[in-house]
Amino acid sequence: MKLIIGNGLIKCIVFLFLQATVLGSCTKISKGNKRDARTYFTIDSLDRKIVLPVLFNDSIVSNLAFDSGASLGAFIVDSTFCSAHPSILSNLSPDTIAPYGCAWSVLRMPASMYTIVPTIKVGNSNLIYDKMLVYNWRDYMGGTQSDGLFNIPQNDTVNIWEFNFEHNYMAIHSFQDFIMPKNCILIPFVRGNDKSSLFYVNLPLNIRCADGDTLMLTHTYLVDTGMPQDIALMAQASELSFFSKKKNAVWTQAPSGYYSHHNVNATLFGGIQLDSLRIYIFDQPNQVPCDYLIGLNLLKRFNVFFDMKSQRLGLQPIKNYERVVNPRKKRFHMSSRMNSHGKIIITKIADYESNYIKKAGLLEGDEIIAINEIPIKMITIEENTKLNRRGQGKSYKIPMVIDRNEVQGD
Repeated sequence: MKLIIGNGLIKCIVFLFLQATVLGSCTKISKGNKRDARTYFTIDSLDRKIVLPVLFNDSIVSNLAFDSGASLGAFIVDSTFCSAHPSILSNLSPDTIAPYGCAWSVLRMPASMYTIVPTIKVGNSNLIYDKMLVYNWRDYMGGTQSDGLFNIPQNDTVNIWEFNFEHNYMAIHSFQDFIMPKNCILIPFVRGNDKSSLFYVNLPLNIRCADGDTLMLTHTYLVDTGMPQDIALMAQASELSFFSKKKNAVWTQAPSGYYSHHNVNATLFGGIQLDSLRIYIFDQPNQVPCDYLIGLNLLKRFNVFFDMKSQRLGLQPIKNYERVVNPRKKRFHMSSRMNSHGKIIITKIADYESNYIKKAGLLEGDEIIAINEIPIKMITIEENTKLNRRGQGKSYKIPMVIDRNEVQGD
């Protein structure tokens, strides 16, 4: 590996040898007599989740993430947190032990499920759940500082859950004495056989791209506070062909691959301007239950109300929106995998002009056989001769200039 230092810019030149193939922390719990006492939350830039203090058995304070997109009918507690506070389980035995994970990852790990659960309390409200899952939550979530996860209990049919992003607090209101703000947009929940425990809404969203092209994104969206992105389109979304023609996408590395996003301006309900909105593309297969989602960085433009009594979502526009960015997210350039013959094949190259992998001329389907003259696999003369006789291509030495000052973060 060679380093060239010049004009204050460190660049790394890497030579790839390839076989060319066919082109192709939370605040204290609020105290008070009112049922809707405020509980203040934090949103860590690395974790990008709403995390707030929750009481176990009226004595143990935990920091749980709130996720409206989790279809659990249960809450999750980290196993190491339970070990540090043994009274949470208090000699209980799990009803079952089974693999568990999330829809964004294929990774699963053993989880203990309990149907006799401790009491948990947020603010002045006691929450009742049917189940509790215990497993290594922190490790599964990649080092999160939260002690687990909770959502709105399925048996709650009367309260209004307020997430005030103007002042960073949550409050659970009784429907009997709560009035929605006058400038609040009220959107009915879409319910169905497969949507009974999740929150879906119909949104008419008109977007304008940087090149002037416009598109209507009128769909049923899953409201997912556990997803940091603004708008997410999954692999089956009909608009993917529209965005694939845009060359200004920002590609980001993900634990299981990559995703990309486009910066657009948007109008919601024909009057609410959403400047610098990001449309994220997840074109890899996953188990997310919907092709269209709205996440935290869109919801943070409003004070949000989950009205369980009237079965509707309230959005009150606010002025002090600030995007939550994870500065450690790296740009995605290329992915590869080993095929059944033990060859390292390039599976995806991010399609943007500044991608040094693309500029170097590498193609999806190419085989990487060495980096900086260090073989990935020892190839004998006989093997190389056979490959060339079969017309599978020639070996090329391709230099790539890597800019270490490339802007990162998502």
